[in-house]
Amino acid sequence: MPTPRRHLALCSLALLFAGLLTACSGAPAGNVENGKKWFTMNNCNSCHGEQGKGGRGPAIVPLDMTFASFVKKLRKQDAAIMPPYPETKISEQDAADIYAYLKAGK
Repeated sequence: MPTPRRHLALCSLALLFAGLLTACSGAPAGNVENGKKWFTMNNCNSCHGEQGKGGRGPAIVPLDMTFASFVKKLRKQDAAIMPPYPETKISEQDAADIYAYLKAGK
């Protein structure tokens, strides 16, 4: 049977590991202003509207998905009208910036 001290150490280690997993699985830090720039430069606004609130394409603000889901949709579209954006066109950091912009809802 573990001693209270050993039990506390194991619990602390488990919490640290869980925190590291959470930090690693989230979105890279995004910059809202850069995201606005990339959203416009990649013509996202031509379908989704100036602020992502809809136009010819669906509204994507408020954005209700994880960063991983956002990148998956960005990279491989199942909608015929939206082109895929490979990492050679929109880098992971640029995607994080666009994600931050859409999450901010500005």
